[in-house]
Amino acid sequence: MSDFAIKQRLNRAIKSAIKLLDQPPGSYEIILLNNHVFHIEAIRKKEIRKIRVVLDEITEEDEKMVREFSLPEICTKEIWAKKERGRGFEIREIL
Repeated sequence: MSDFAIKQRLNRAIKSAIKLLDQPPGSYEIILLNNHVFHIEAIRKKEIRKIRVVLDEITEEDEKMVREFSLPEICTKEIWAKKERGRGFEIREIL
């Protein structure tokens, strides 16, 4: 698969994750992030979720990158993996 196709697939996965987070509509304030670790920030009154979206499987490198990123305790760090032929996401919270 070309780099362009992979980038398109990742962008579709990120949009799909945003749709899931926005159910019911308005439940989170959602911000797209442009850093290399997290893709989405979802905020509501007493919760902040930082989400990294990956394709197919969560690697040790993904986990290490997220685990080592320093955030306030109120933030939850998550990795969402979108399978190529599957619906939904595998979601893993990283402590």
